[in-house]
Amino acid sequence: MKKGIIMRKYFTIIILLSVSLFFACHKKETSKTNTTASSKSATENKNIAPVIKDAIVDPETDLMNTGAAYNIDSTKINGDILSLFINYSGGCNEHSFELYSNGMYAKSLPPQLSICLRHTNNDDACRELISQEVKFNITKLRYPGKNTVILKLGDKQRINYTIKPI
Repeated sequence: MKKGIIMRKYFTIIILLSVSLFFACHKKETSKTNTTASSKSATENKNIAPVIKDAIVDPETDLMNTGAAYNIDSTKINGDILSLFINYSGGCNEHSFELYSNGMYAKSLPPQLSICLRHTNNDDACRELISQEVKFNITKLRYPGKNTVILKLGDKQRINYTIKPI
């Protein structure tokens, strides 16, 4: 008789623990879903209107330091504004991009200038694929006395920057 009562107590305790674990896990899953939903809406807001940043010319710049991984899908120049259409993985933290040059032109016709897009991901470990347009004012990258400069972005990208006379 005592054995049956003890077994019922253990059975009751096991059931109560199982139910409480079920509800505890269920609440965590719900909050995880809400976090993901808010990340997606924050990501969608990034595509509203890109801020135009100035290109940075620094003779000490390491053009090999591109920061976190990204891909450039395409490029476009409109006047002195360079638009880069990029994608990268993230979605939980704010990302930033800066365009750097060391200001050293290659002696060629037209002159060539290496540039580097540096990506800071702020330790974002999320894996959502983000597509974004980033814009830069590249007036500082003009070559004095010439209307055209070839901007070399990495090993493969060549961007023809031609200043249109007024």
